[in-house]
Amino acid sequence: MTAQPTVTLAAAAQEFAAKWRSAATAAETAPALSCSEIDALARLFRVVGVPDAADEWTSEHIASETECHGHPAPDPALYYTQGNYTPAPGTEYAFSISDIARATAKLLGDGWMAESGSWGITGVVAGPYSTEFTFCIDYEDDLVIEYQYSTDDDFPKKPELPDGVLRCDAGVYLEEASSAKGLDALAERSAAAIRAVTGR
Repeated sequence: MTAQPTVTLAAAAQEFAAKWRSAATAAETAPALSCSEIDALARLFRVVGVPDAADEWTSEHIASETECHGHPAPDPALYYTQGNYTPAPGTEYAFSISDIARATAKLLGDGWMAESGSWGITGVVAGPYSTEFTFCIDYEDDLVIEYQYSTDDDFPKKPELPDGVLRCDAGVYLEEASSAKGLDALAERSAAAIRAVTGR
């Protein structure tokens, strides 16, 4: 049976968005695109449900395009005389690391809770185990979930981690995680990582 074109197109659009939504790809590619090309790409991202990627690509385009006529220029009042961008508090990042920890604890369900570290730059998730999980950003700018096994917990010795979750000395980290991915997506990946580590 021949697949319906609309279904095939929707699936292709979803796959394209998944492959092209990363902030790193936007930083490398957006500067080479015209205003109309960026607008078309942003519309595609929004239609498939990733508006954060649309904003990321548009922002990278505006930041690198000195003669961009299709998008409004940033407000000069937001810049120091040295050219440093000074966004209003709370506008550059829509959520903190501790917000990711809290959203993760909520997804893990009953028996789990989270506490914010100082200034919200870390968050600790605790559940029905002795082991606690600390969310932080390491020196390589990775979102890390740190933990140390407790002898009281019967966790798998070599957990089968989800795609995009990698081991590190401190615990595990989420590959290519960034605020552009959105709070819900980061929390879902973090919850999956903790479930794998605990074996539950």
